[in-house]
Amino acid sequence: MPSVHHICRLATVEDIRKSEPLWGQDRPLFDSDVWARMPDLLENLLQNELVRLAYIEALPKHEPRMLGGISFIHPEYLDEARAKGSTLPNTVFRAALEHRMPFLSPKKIGRVNAQCELHLMNFFGNFNDLDLTQSEMTNFYEVSNHGYHFFHFGYAYRAFWAEVLPAHHVRELQNQGLQIERKLALRAGQTSTLMCLTREVARTNPYLRRSGYFFPPEPRFQFSLGEQNLLELSMLDIADDSIAARLHVSMDAIKKRWRSIYMKVDLVDAGLVAGKGSGTEQRRALLSYLRMHLEEIRPYSHVKILHTTDQQRDPLGSC
Repeated sequence: MPSVHHICRLATVEDIRKSEPLWGQDRPLFDSDVWARMPDLLENLLQNELVRLAYIEALPKHEPRMLGGISFIHPEYLDEARAKGSTLPNTVFRAALEHRMPFLSPKKIGRVNAQCELHLMNFFGNFNDLDLTQSEMTNFYEVSNHGYHFFHFGYAYRAFWAEVLPAHHVRELQNQGLQIERKLALRAGQTSTLMCLTREVARTNPYLRRSGYFFPPEPRFQFSLGEQNLLELSMLDIADDSIAARLHVSMDAIKKRWRSIYMKVDLVDAGLVAGKGSGTEQRRALLSYLRMHLEEIRPYSHVKILHTTDQQRDPLGSC
């Protein structure tokens, strides 16, 4: 029997319903009318690039093991959740159903990212207690941690937010540096826990597990959103023809994006890929660099900020 191993990738629309028994564990966090529309809403949000979903599956049988979501939200919905005594995910997804646009678009993310003011809301990402004496679960834990880093690092956050139910999720997030913001008794008799890690706490506690996520370097190459999409999918080992189909563009458009990417890289760092031999070797060198510099594939709209002469640059980042 083949050994079980896991991979983490971007979720597709088809993965949403396939993994519903996993993310369905969060049902108590939502009002019944919001939950009834959740699958269709998730598909719509994913197709419009308002949320990002990471999917972990076990191979060789392609069994779903986790679906986790990240999104960037307008901070006023935090106040609304507190005022109404509702969970944060329920407040945000209800607002989306009411067409109030709680999520930031990729272009808006770029502007807010440059200002270091992003509010991240994690949602779903359920898994049971881990027994790391089992090699399969050890591999799942390793893959989930690598996946978390890949999908989270490179943004300049103001705060991480997550609302969870199981006690082991609370302990996990506390180990990552998040603090309990509020506990809320639910109608089903359960208790939800809203947790948060802010930029200020990360600055004063740099050794917390997730503190380093708040202070990425500024990107150097100024890739476009389309180029960033291409690079991210390539870093996930997706071939160009499959990327073209996924992005609904032609192969000629993919080749044009690659030419533009290499031109921008050469203008900033001529030695990064030049002289690496074949095109395959050049791409391998570029993708290897980007895996260590994920800020390059995050939306970022450069803004000019006037500094007085006596201001010092933040030693932990540009903000």
